[in-house]
Amino acid sequence: MQERAHNLPSFTTYLNKAFDFRSFLPLLSDSRHHPEISPQSVFLALFYAFVFRLPSFQQLESDLEHPQFRQFIGAERAFRDDTLRYSLCGFHLDPLEQMLVQTNRQLKRSKAFDAERAQGCIVAALDGIEVLSSFSRCCDTCLQRRVWVKDQAGRKVEQTQYYHRAVGCQIINSPVKPFLAIEWLQPGEGEDTAALRLLGRLPNLYGSRFFDILLLDALYAQAPVLKLAGQIGWDLIISLKQNSRELYQSATRLFARREPDCSYTDRRDGKTYHVQLWDTEGLPFSGDHPQPMRVIRSEEILERNRYRNGELAPYSTEHEWIWITTLDSKAFPTKVVRKLGHDRWKQENNGWMDLTKHWAFKHGFLHACRHRPKQICDDQLQPVPNRGLAAVTLILLLAFSLCSAFVLRHSKLVRRYGFSAVAVARQLYVSLSKDPPSIRAPAV
Repeated sequence: MQERAHNLPSFTTYLNKAFDFRSFLPLLSDSRHHPEISPQSVFLALFYAFVFRLPSFQQLESDLEHPQFRQFIGAERAFRDDTLRYSLCGFHLDPLEQMLVQTNRQLKRSKAFDAERAQGCIVAALDGIEVLSSFSRCCDTCLQRRVWVKDQAGRKVEQTQYYHRAVGCQIINSPVKPFLAIEWLQPGEGEDTAALRLLGRLPNLYGSRFFDILLLDALYAQAPVLKLAGQIGWDLIISLKQNSRELYQSATRLFARREPDCSYTDRRDGKTYHVQLWDTEGLPFSGDHPQPMRVIRSEEILERNRYRNGELAPYSTEHEWIWITTLDSKAFPTKVVRKLGHDRWKQENNGWMDLTKHWAFKHGFLHACRHRPKQICDDQLQPVPNRGLAAVTLILLLAFSLCSAFVLRHSKLVRRYGFSAVAVARQLYVSLSKDPPSIRAPAV
């Protein structure tokens, strides 16, 4: 009977066979001169650390003492976390991004995104996240804000807080939900500026038709976003709030004067939704951008059971949602648009939250690291720009995509026995401690 466990050789074989993983390794490089530990070994060490869900470089340094692990990453000797930091701070980002792009292209070619298409369309979502914050450590690209905190005496004082924030685009309509790309906010700019920069890069990375529908938060309900999406050919579904005051008030007044277009009850995941929907077309987005928009409003009563005072009791809440969309009403009925509008939360739950809870995304790897390779600039040796946080994040997103593909599309044990992704990661990690089979003949 086959053992109910995965091992690192089977995982590595899958990566090489399905994604030609090994062919990308020679393209990786960093800013060090004649390094003893190659950039490929550094990359593989961190990649497998994320596959194993290790929480820190210190844990990885301890595992690098294992000879079988060093054999997998092609390192002749163990190395410390300072070598990881020194290499990753000067790592070249373009090969890592191309590696992520080719991985996602292969996922689409293998029809990984076809299982849950919406009316035949691939759906992506874009949203931002704050990665880390600190009152003491900062780097050249840190964002700053003033916040009130309590000192040791309990008095409120105002301090400068340093933080990093990023915007990511993720495929959400498939079991495998890979991130396509990520863009970091620069000092002095808002999240919408970084989002526009990311959306402008996506067609160059993937082509304009890699996905069809883009889901956005209310922050991105802006004329530049609508214009850019229209030029590229993406349809949009955007949450609408008070930040688009003209359109929001016009839609609210219009819907208040008439009965809902449809009402129904939706039961799923132990919850019951009583839904009323309104749908109208032809409302101008704004005075500066009078493009007519389709607006959908949903009033929902959510009923579910919750424990209160140790007893299970029914509990209900009321919610109101308004979306604007460029989708055609004949191809995408109101119910479908409502479902897609709620699907934007998949990026929060199956994207950012998963990375934060299970992948140590907010650990703050290499933030404000000063131990960096040097290069000649203006006839002086100066440290290279710190690319460590961006490099670690790209490696993390790559591990996130490939592990999801292995668990959801390849593993028979997951389908047969219901193993979770965390359990599979634990099995791969435990397989390192097993001695490799002996290839020597038995002693006579």
